Amino acid sequence: MKQTSLLLSLSAMLLLGGCSSKSTLYQMHPVTPQKNNTRHITETVIGVAKVEVAQYLDTPQLITRVSQGELKIHETRRWAGSFAQNIQHVLTEDLSEIMPRNTFLAAPWDEPITDTYRIYLTVDRFDGDANGTVILEGRWGLVNKEEDRLVKAEKVRYIEHSDVTVESIVATQSRLIERLSRRIAQKIKREL
Repeated sequence: MKQTSLLLSLSAMLLLGGCSSKSTLYQMHPVTPQKNNTRHITETVIGVAKVEVAQYLDTPQLITRVSQGELKIHETRRWAGSFAQNIQHVLTEDLSEIMPRNTFLAAPWDEPITDTYRIYLTVDRFDGDANGTVILEGRWGLVNKEEDRLVKAEKVRYIEHSDVTVESIVATQSRLIERLSRRIAQKIKREL
């Protein structure tokens, strides 16, 4: 009897283990058309610091919201890499296209380049729900590294509606990062 239970348990584990190999991978992407393929370092270098995300978002699986207090983990729908690094990459690319006269680099970088300013972003919420409502909440700040002072900081909350599919939610998340990038660019232009 114990051997049969053990064999059934092992078979179930192997079967479940095989499910993860059928995962679908997702990645957010810059929405702004990439016109400028070659980048030249300019006088004003702005670093985009490592993005901090809420603990519930720091997972390889995609998360959607069932209700205000209930989240759903999609075991076979996963991020193609780090969610926080994906946000950082898209933000950097979007800002580079919106403000081509400045150089935006995702920190850290290996080259001997010093950034005058650095953008910090903390994401408290970034998910979609069963109705296709996607919400990005967080705060960002621009720091002048040479003067060691906070130049600008603000909280953000963006809401956009999409279809209820995971693909649509990820596409909407890309658009919300682009929207955030435009907001940050607008504020930077006033300060520089």
